[in-house]
Amino acid sequence: MQDSFRTVTEGQTHSQMGLAKRLMVHPRGSLSHGLGLTVLVLTLGVMGACSPTQPAPPPPAAKATATPKSLASPTIAPLPESTPLPTAPPPPTPTPAPYVHIVGAGESLSYIAYNLGCTVEDIIQANDLGDPDSIEIGQRLVIPSLTLRAGPGKLILPDSEFVYGPAYLDFDVGAFCSARPGYLSSYQEEVDGQMLSGPEIVERVARRYSVGPRLLLAVLEFKSRWVDHPAPTPMSLEYPLGRTGEWQKGLLYQLAWAADQLNWGYYDWKGRGRRVICLADWSRAQYDPGLNAATAGVQYFLAHDATWDQWQVFCGDGPDSFTATYRRLFGDPFARSLDPVVPPGLEMPEMRLPWESGQTWYLTSGPHGGWNNGSAWAALDFAPPGEIGCWVAEEWAVAAAPGLVVRSEKGIVMQDLDGDGHEETGWNLLYMHVATEGRVPVGTMLEQGDRVGHPSCEAGLSTASHVHLARKYNGEWIPADGSLPMILSGWRAHAMDVYEGTLTKGDAVRTACECRDDDYNGIMAE
Repeated sequence: MQDSFRTVTEGQTHSQMGLAKRLMVHPRGSLSHGLGLTVLVLTLGVMGACSPTQPAPPPPAAKATATPKSLASPTIAPLPESTPLPTAPPPPTPTPAPYVHIVGAGESLSYIAYNLGCTVEDIIQANDLGDPDSIEIGQRLVIPSLTLRAGPGKLILPDSEFVYGPAYLDFDVGAFCSARPGYLSSYQEEVDGQMLSGPEIVERVARRYSVGPRLLLAVLEFKSRWVDHPAPTPMSLEYPLGRTGEWQKGLLYQLAWAADQLNWGYYDWKGRGRRVICLADWSRAQYDPGLNAATAGVQYFLAHDATWDQWQVFCGDGPDSFTATYRRLFGDPFARSLDPVVPPGLEMPEMRLPWESGQTWYLTSGPHGGWNNGSAWAALDFAPPGEIGCWVAEEWAVAAAPGLVVRSEKGIVMQDLDGDGHEETGWNLLYMHVATEGRVPVGTMLEQGDRVGHPSCEAGLSTASHVHLARKYNGEWIPADGSLPMILSGWRAHAMDVYEGTLTKGDAVRTACECRDDDYNGIMAE
């Protein structure tokens, strides 16, 4: 019997967790059980990096308190002087990804084609479908053309303002919030037995999801007035970002949900495949082709609980638009543009397999979200040999490249490869599920192959120890399979679908599997 390794993430229901534990048949014929589940609760601001399912069980009820403020009208800072909004991108975003549709229960090709304004023949040809009657639930279909209405064409943000990158080197969330009169500055929430302030929660979510904190603050102000109003409405006190899949309460969960939704739109546009915009009045739209990824991400988020007419207002530049809120708080975002985030001709430093030479570890997940499902498919998962279950492995995860440790906290090590001490700049590597025992401290300069820590179940409740490895550049999650593929000791990553993929080296192929099979997904580090 084989063992399997997966992670269940925030927002996922108990029924989905049960489904994740289903029996599965190993490709080589043996039966494997879902033994490697990890529950990553939002009290950690956690990722969906190791889950094939949707966002995740709510954390234990958080205790939210705030010091009451006067109901008098707040003093609002004046709108900063700024230049008019541009009507075209500063540098253009590369051609966006094609549209994709994820097949749902009961859907046929004719139903999909009718709803998206294309033909069955178009879908068959674009996806090389041998049997058009055999599509499966969850299958990704490329949609070659659409006749749906296009959404707003006004740019909202540059990409460099969307990601937590170099544009934020001089921005302090706490200092900014302390100068504003809103409820956020006095809000507190219990997280992992520790009381965190509202600004600390914003910073935590921004850092983990790598979404710019100015963007998160503007979203919070736009949806609930938490930044500049001392007494939000009773509804927005519990749900400051509005509805989520299961209506989870509290700033931490709500803000993490919002960050993930923003990332969905951004990284779908960047290459994973755009999805049709679905609005609250059941109308559908396609993106204006002249957008950039940042604007696509914001539009995707703003569409969640808006009608078509509301969405036009929110994504425009009038007094009730998201842009008006952003500019009132922070001025013109394009004045800070550092686009492109990922420059042409960028090269990746040489990387090795992240375990010690002579050991065989197992590829348990192909390319999937770097931090939760919305981010780019930036991560690979590897499990060590030895005992099955949730334990601190004897084996060591090692540095895939030389660099400085800039974050070391429960379950997480972040390594800055350019050594400047800033996670916002250059190449960074995330090692996830690293045990506290033996974990490398902040400030350590690692050489390639130096020990990082032991695989474990930390960063959530887990039943199988493994290490999750992902890359960022200037705050942007970099896909494991793309123009800058992840290559580890000559093994190149390939994505087939989320969590499904291979590593290849010459003629050798190793396939991601919730199993341990030396010839199928095992790789020995040389």
